[in-house]
Order: sequence, then C-alpha cells, then structure tokens
Amino acid sequence: MEPTPEGSPASSPTAPDGAAVTDLSVIGCAGNDPADEGELTGAWAGNDTGTYYIRQVGDCVWWFGTEVRDIELGPTSQRGFANVASGRIVGTQVDLEWVDVPLGNTVNGGGLTFIYDEERGELTLADQRGGRQPFGGTVLTRIDPDATSSATPSATPTR
Repeated sequence: MEPTPEGSPASSPTAPDGAAVTDLSVIGCAGNDPADEGELTGAWAGNDTGTYYIRQVGDCVWWFGTEVRDIELGPTSQRGFANVASGRIVGTQVDLEWVDVPLGNTVNGGGLTFIYDEERGELTLADQRGGRQPFGGTVLTRIDPDATSSATPSATPTR
C-alpha cells in the first residue's frame, strides 16, 4: 500500500514523544449546513460482510460500519464488528481515523486511506496506519447510487 502523502488530511504528525497526533478538525464540520448531501452520503457494502453508513458534509466524512445483524439495544460485545470513523475527502482520496465501538466484539482502530472511484461506485483501501489487525473492508461498494438522507433534524430546541 502507498504511504499517505505528507500534508494529506489524515497524515498523522507525531508528538515529541513519538505518539501520533490526530487531526480533530473534522468535528468542526458538524456545525455546517446539515442539509448538505455530499457525494459519499449513503449506504455502502463492504467486502468484509459489513454495511457502512456514510455521511459527507462538505469535505468532512463520517461513517458507522457494522456486520452485527439483529442489533439488541443495550448489550455490548454482540457477535461481529461495529466501528465509527471520521475524516476528510480531498479530490478522490478519503482519509479517515476509525475505531471499533463496544456494540461489536472486536477491539481495533487506526487510520485508513480510501480512493473513491465515482464511475464504479467504489471506495478502495489504499493505505492503513496503525491498528493491531488489518482493517477488513478493502472495497466498499455503493448499495444505492441515489441514496440521500431524508432525515429531519434530530433534536428540536425546547424553550
């Protein structure tokens, strides 16, 4: 896999003690126009049996990915993986930091770089950084090319 170019959204600078420093500026995108539907927004099938629900606002990208079926509310360590990721897209390169969440029974995390092929409707893993095990999904394929969010704001202010 090709290394992530220096200065790309997820190139992780290192602190003086050698620890990676994560760019959390993607959090700032959450306040942008929530109606902005980026090209990647929708559901994607991974070649790792997972489904990835991606949301793009401007150049910021978030996802929730899982292979847990029949999710039970409350219990943790259900059979399968569940993870979240956030990052940015620049051109066709999507750089993310991801981590497993306790819904599933895996514990891993790290950095990923995917290349977006709009014509094929695919995200292909080009680089992986960190993590105790390789990330399972090397190709994500759009499930519904016309998928857009029809959701309404999740909270109504009370006064």
